[in-house]
Amino acid sequence: MTVYYDNRWITSCSTLKYSDVTPNRPRVEIGNEQPNQLYTLIMIDPDAPTPDQPSHRELVTWIVTNIPSGSSFASSDGMEVVPYNVVNPRGGFHRQVMLLYRQSSIITQIITVQPQTNFSSSGFAATHNLGNPVGVAYFNVRR
Repeated sequence: MTVYYDNRWITSCSTLKYSDVTPNRPRVEIGNEQPNQLYTLIMIDPDAPTPDQPSHRELVTWIVTNIPSGSSFASSDGMEVVPYNVVNPRGGFHRQVMLLYRQSSIITQIITVQPQTNFSSSGFAATHNLGNPVGVAYFNVRR
């Protein structure tokens, strides 16, 4: 999995300003090592509302399921379950974590993701039989 904002390749530990990550979704490229495979992408902020007191951990900021392998998407491929919405950090740096899961089959029913705070990516993965992440990307966002 490779992540780009505009044409900027995002490496782990990159730091971006909030204005760099909104309003446009990132472009996420998924390799084609396993043709006909489907994936789920979950993006979370584990530092909400503040890194010192992350009482909303995990804040889910984007979920897309049924993404075909070989995709380069910003959500046109796959089914957007939670619309992209990076929250403006109140202060300090907020980590943004993208988790990529390989699906065993197409996901047709999604348990409603409400509220978006105190989300459990591992719980969502268990509910939908996704197993462990096969790809991870993370970066920091600041005001």
